[in-house]
Amino acid sequence: MNNKISLMMILALFSLFAGAQDEKTAWDNTLNKDWPQGFREVGIQSSADETLQKAVFHASEEAEPQPLIVSLHTWSGDYLQKDPLAEEILLWGWNYIHPDFRGSNTKPAACGSELVIPDIEDAIQYAIANGNVDTTEVHIIGVSGGGYATLLAFMKLDYPVKSFNAWASISNLENWYWECKGRGLKYAEHLEQVTTNGNRFDAAEARKRSPLFAGFQAEKRTGASLNIYAGIHDGYTGSVPISQSIDMYNKLVDEMYPGNTDEKISESEAYSLLTKQINPDADENAKVGGRQIYLSRELPNLSFTLFEGTHEMLVPQGLPLIDKSKKTTSEAFNVMTLGDSNGTFPYSWTQQLKKLLPLSTCVNRSIAGNTIGFDNLNREDLNTLRNIDRYLDEAYAELGEGENFDYLFINLGTNDTKKVFVKRQKEVYANFEKLIGMIRIYMAEHGKSVPVICWVSPSPMDGTKANPVKYEGGDKRIQINNKKFEKLAAKKGISFLNTYRELKPGFENKTEDGVHLKAKGQFQLASEIAGWIDRQ
Repeated sequence: MNNKISLMMILALFSLFAGAQDEKTAWDNTLNKDWPQGFREVGIQSSADETLQKAVFHASEEAEPQPLIVSLHTWSGDYLQKDPLAEEILLWGWNYIHPDFRGSNTKPAACGSELVIPDIEDAIQYAIANGNVDTTEVHIIGVSGGGYATLLAFMKLDYPVKSFNAWASISNLENWYWECKGRGLKYAEHLEQVTTNGNRFDAAEARKRSPLFAGFQAEKRTGASLNIYAGIHDGYTGSVPISQSIDMYNKLVDEMYPGNTDEKISESEAYSLLTKQINPDADENAKVGGRQIYLSRELPNLSFTLFEGTHEMLVPQGLPLIDKSKKTTSEAFNVMTLGDSNGTFPYSWTQQLKKLLPLSTCVNRSIAGNTIGFDNLNREDLNTLRNIDRYLDEAYAELGEGENFDYLFINLGTNDTKKVFVKRQKEVYANFEKLIGMIRIYMAEHGKSVPVICWVSPSPMDGTKANPVKYEGGDKRIQINNKKFEKLAAKKGISFLNTYRELKPGFENKTEDGVHLKAKGQFQLASEIAGWIDRQ
């Protein structure tokens, strides 16, 4: 039996495992239309047939032009279907548009018709005309039916989009019809409606609407990249077998890099992945968003990533991954973070940094109330000097045997400026030096390579909001200490990152209690750290 026949048999076996796609998931919840503040419904006149097409739009409020994210709705959704990326857009401060492109894929006018690509391009032009867009930074992203439309846009769209990011995408509607038909999924009926208005299934019409059968137009994609992502269990626990993504990647290797067959995913590899739903030979340290990467292919402007997952996009990593030109999004690092309460929230800078380093492993040892070297609240467990060896023991245990940290980011010093410690500020500087020395001693005693150590300045404090009993005069002390920290860092041979300076403008809007950063401020802090890594 040859490999092609075997692959077809494996796809048929999916009927034993896969059911209909869950419409309550984030990616295909057609009922959730609750958008964050700042996103509004707009009308766009179609350049194809002059009808009024709808979209949800958000314009950046930043002073400088910002990227535009064109997010394409799922198979059964439309422009009003809430997008899990919307909250992320607010953090990034980017422009965004969520076009309808003829709505759900249940009718001939939708699903890759001759109207769809013009609708997407019209949406881009509308956003540029009405937003604050850096026209060199337009990115398309979609999952499921949106991933399908993303692939189609890569093959046909005229506008010079910088990146196309397709998650859990369909590339071959003809094959997918039979895959859905065999499993009793509603999408088979949808494809009958699309291709013949529900009379029957027209395979030729399905191929006409399929990215896999469109010719690659190199002149339209100069400098543009396509990133294809698939969860290895999709097709079993989701509605789209990973063969749809594999076939599209292989086709583009042939058309973009003819003769470079070594970069294709072989039939034997595909067969193994489809049957095992795992890759025993995968590098166990290779991860994306904390998920195991089972297979990765990377060529200039073309990538394929198969990860531990199902029919999904990884959020919040979806946006950072659109630009692979940075160290933070193209390289894997082991990172330890050490901080106080600002590093402990679900939206903390430590969690935001993990998002901004999607391929990296980040271990956080931040504790609310932590200091550099004082028993805050008379508690020894809030004194880093007393606990640094334990922190490091725990961090290395979490990282894994034989692994080393590439970076250690320390964001301490806010609690050391409390009013109760006002007469002990000189001790803060001695404690700073002692802590760095203890970290180096630990590395030597445990046979660990010393990571790049970067002290991240304590953030500003808003005296009008902060509790005066605890923090009166704290911001002034932070400013004084930051200057001293910078000098001590140079003396001790570590790096110092002054995020205070970047966070200070408009700080009253970045905190509610004067001390702790809101999500937007936490994201800014993490972005400063990520930018620092990129500059190294």
